[in-house]
Amino acid sequence: MQTIYLVPHSHYDVAWAFTKEDYLEITEDILQRAVELMKKYDDYKFSWEQIFPLKVLEQRNPKLWSDIKEMIQKGKMEIVDGQYLMPDTMLPTGEVLVREIFFGKKYCKEKFGVDVPVAWVADSFGMNAQLPQIYKKSGYEWVAFRRGAKEMHSEFLWRGLDGTTILAHWMPLGYRAGFYLDKLQERYIELNKYAATFHILMPSGSGSVPPQEEVIDVVRKWNEDHRGGSQMKIATPSEFFQAVQREGGRLKLHEGELYDEDLSNVFPQVCSSRMWVVLGARKCEALLATSEWFATLAWLIGGEYPQALLNECWEKMLFVAFHDIITGCGVDEIYNDVREIFSFLDELLPKIVNDSLRFIASKIDTQGEAVVVFNSLPWAMKNWCEVDLELKGWGKEPGLRYGEEEVESQVLGLERDGEGKISQAKLGFFADLPPMGYKVYKVIERSREPEKAIEIREHVVENPFFTLKVDPETGIVEVFDKEGKLLVKGNELRIENEIGDLYHHLHMFFELVKSESGEGIYYGTFKPDSFRIQHGPLKSRIVLDEGYYCLRWPYRLFEKFGTKRYEHRVLDVTKEVIVYRDLARIEFITKVKSMYPHMRLRVEFDTFKERMVYFRETQFGVVPEPTQLFASLEKTGIPAGIPSFLSWFSYGDGTRGITFMDKGIPATEIRGSKVYLTLLRSVGILSADGDAGPLIPTPDALELNRDYIYEYALRHHEGDWKQSEAYKDSQEFHHCPLYTQANAEGNLPLEFSFLEITPNNLILSALKKAEDSEEVILRFFETKGEETVAEIELFRKIERATVANLLEEEEYELKADRNKLKFEVKPFEIVTLKLRL
Repeated sequence: MQTIYLVPHSHYDVAWAFTKEDYLEITEDILQRAVELMKKYDDYKFSWEQIFPLKVLEQRNPKLWSDIKEMIQKGKMEIVDGQYLMPDTMLPTGEVLVREIFFGKKYCKEKFGVDVPVAWVADSFGMNAQLPQIYKKSGYEWVAFRRGAKEMHSEFLWRGLDGTTILAHWMPLGYRAGFYLDKLQERYIELNKYAATFHILMPSGSGSVPPQEEVIDVVRKWNEDHRGGSQMKIATPSEFFQAVQREGGRLKLHEGELYDEDLSNVFPQVCSSRMWVVLGARKCEALLATSEWFATLAWLIGGEYPQALLNECWEKMLFVAFHDIITGCGVDEIYNDVREIFSFLDELLPKIVNDSLRFIASKIDTQGEAVVVFNSLPWAMKNWCEVDLELKGWGKEPGLRYGEEEVESQVLGLERDGEGKISQAKLGFFADLPPMGYKVYKVIERSREPEKAIEIREHVVENPFFTLKVDPETGIVEVFDKEGKLLVKGNELRIENEIGDLYHHLHMFFELVKSESGEGIYYGTFKPDSFRIQHGPLKSRIVLDEGYYCLRWPYRLFEKFGTKRYEHRVLDVTKEVIVYRDLARIEFITKVKSMYPHMRLRVEFDTFKERMVYFRETQFGVVPEPTQLFASLEKTGIPAGIPSFLSWFSYGDGTRGITFMDKGIPATEIRGSKVYLTLLRSVGILSADGDAGPLIPTPDALELNRDYIYEYALRHHEGDWKQSEAYKDSQEFHHCPLYTQANAEGNLPLEFSFLEITPNNLILSALKKAEDSEEVILRFFETKGEETVAEIELFRKIERATVANLLEEEEYELKADRNKLKFEVKPFEIVTLKLRL
């Protein structure tokens, strides 16, 4: 006999079609109604997802909160998922996903005395490939999800990148399968087609909808009408999974990322709506990680750890990571909260970083006026560093020295006082830094120029790694190797027609409005305002200022007559290309201010090779191209859109390739040999089809008169992404050296490393004070998919070391050799250590 598990629930949106405050009021009504039903009927149960509204309710309505606690402890109400808020699982970093779980489950344990065994992913735009490991290491036994699968059994074993498997349920009809009580028979028939066992999960709820009392009678009547055929019961998700597990039998195994063709048409468009949200999230994610890392180092040498402040920052970051906020698909009003959060984090986090750096510097014997330059990565790094110096009465240009040798540097700017003396200076140089540590550079009078310099010949820039040619009319670059072979051409802007909504890209009549190379409709054109190459021996900048005009005259035969008039300027653009003497990466900074509604702006690069293999960063790892999915899409004429990459992807043939890196541009498309990065989409409505959401105007999402700055880079390399260490390139692009100016008489040396993790395929994710003890939490992950022997060296003796789960709960002890640890790490394994120093 089949058993149908009807699960009354309500999906919570912290903000989407209503504001945060609106949803809190709605939620209070829903939970009040649910409690009344649980008290009234012995066999009524209810499931609830997220912790943030319960935390608010604890203060606002203590009586209702107390009733909820009673229902949870009686087993009538189940917390499913139990995260602080339900994030999108594709866009935020892995560490953000961990903290959503950590903050939520910690609250459940402390306030309700329960663990949460079911991960309930009701509304994410896909399921990243490391979730099985994340969930298992966070204490989940099972996962139920809505999006990412198609035409498969609803129950299966899901294996992640590292080999971890978890029992999973895909909701074929979503979380509203049993919502319409008059349609349960047809829904049952449909769900039965996908069921792998005699147990059928039928979620009975929707977004922010009160529970239905009629469900009691409906279930009773079902059982009367289906005697001997099927039984329906009001249940919790745990009851369903326990029954599936008891039944046993062989379930099919599915591996890796869960992302289907339906999502490939939606997710790249969603995450490029309101691009300022993703850009701001990436910036704050990086700032928050850096703040925590250096606050921990400062604490370990005697500073005060700002735990309360960091936790407040994390909770704000977790709000931004919510699945309908970070993806930009809500009404305009909800993003006022996001702006306030970014403003708060932009002000507080740099202060935490700078306070930590200054504290560490105060413990160093700098031997006079100096610059202390910090490396936040756990391996030795040579990277470009720019420092702003405060000087008093300097007559000659300043320079830097380490030990007895003056360091090659480039003067980037000078300011003089009323007497003509130098009061401020900006210097750039290549800092050669120890692993997660610092080096002290003495400030001296400059006495030497760099021995070798970047070569400039008209519109050609050359360093030891490549030759770059730029078109002064368009800013389009061509990159050649040292043998003269063209490797890549691009950084070309494309304005495209956009009549879609926050979820979908659509165009009418034609897609391309205009490209910088001249393709598109003939009425409009890009026009350069200025072009310049700022030549420096160590760093050179190519800068093009331009605008786009919707109308030029004459309309036709402009090749013959030339353009005499430009009208209706709707786009201001500054394109900057940066070349370094000692670095193989090329950096791009593109600034855009648009007055052009209903358009999509993308930047194009041509690799001159079609359908090479690509690998992209995902949370805590790297995934290969989903070849079968994209091959099938291309046959139907649908472009191959990369689901999302956090900070890099590598595109090549295994012997040579190009690594693309960015700071917050998640939507990418590959079409033939060309790569397109989406910079912004201008749309004016939430959902044009009235199905994905309501037809609500979103004028703020038109992106008009908003100043955007995009940072991205590329590096051509020999070998594949592993041989070229693409992940290392990206880490160094994102974690440039930090510095503080100091004159201190401490006892730390001029060069020092606090932490080293080798080899470099082990990527640092967290370094923090443990939540409930005086120990240190160190988290890293293996990113090449290779078995690795990890070697960790700290600056202090390790008194005790244990491997912990993602909830900071100890699992087993490791043997330390004074200040060192050495142990094996599995491919793509996430490792969390709890250390007593």
